[in-house]
Amino acid sequence: MTRLKKSELISVLNVKGKINIPSIYAPDANYALYSLDYIKGEGYEKFKEWLFKRGILGWRHTFDCDNYAEAFRVFLQIVHSKTQKGRDDNSKKQAVAIGVIWYERDGRGGHAINVVVTKIEDKLVVKFIEPQTGEELELTDSERETIFFVLI
Repeated sequence: MTRLKKSELISVLNVKGKINIPSIYAPDANYALYSLDYIKGEGYEKFKEWLFKRGILGWRHTFDCDNYAEAFRVFLQIVHSKTQKGRDDNSKKQAVAIGVIWYERDGRGGHAINVVVTKIEDKLVVKFIEPQTGEELELTDSERETIFFVLI
């Protein structure tokens, strides 16, 4: 599993993700890169089961887009923490490179989704995931320009 230092992660978000805001909140020193296939596949299916067991069956005013995005980020961090338990390198892979962004959707108002840094064919990429459906999103340039908060 590949890992990035905090400074490398922020650089990838800026350059490849075109996320250029004054502060990207990345509190850990090192980040593990999970495959996009895992995040959108098995990881997302387990996340849905985890929510279902807790009575979260869909969108509601008390559990909306930002709650879904934060919960998916935390869920994958829990999975990561459990898989790293007892390994020699846990301190080098403190967090999963999945975060939450808040932005303005073209013509539809504010929204929160997940941002993922991963590798595809040995190239670092930034992808966006809708945590309410597990689908990959393409943000327009104007939507990327409205990103006002990132926590990863």
